[in-house]
Amino acid sequence: MDKTTLRNDHFFEMSAFHDSNDANNIIEIVSQGIDSRLTGFTKSEFKWSGNRLFCWVHFLEMEVLIRRLLELETENAEMLADDIVQVYYGKETI
Repeated sequence: MDKTTLRNDHFFEMSAFHDSNDANNIIEIVSQGIDSRLTGFTKSEFKWSGNRLFCWVHFLEMEVLIRRLLELETENAEMLADDIVQVYYGKETI
């Protein structure tokens, strides 16, 4: 299976260009490993292909993704979290 194709097995797919704010934010939150809440990205997949970071976030780890992005407390990370909530949950954040 080409790992850069959309998957339908309970994953949220996204990608970001190398050295973009989005890619750097994803790298930072994934690199944290298991946190004090004993949560992390154990079912999700992250892979570089060319100049893009491809991410398949397992549905059980969506809360971890959004929480950690918001914990970065940067405008770019918050915008990415808002975009993910809008696409995945169909809700606009205020």
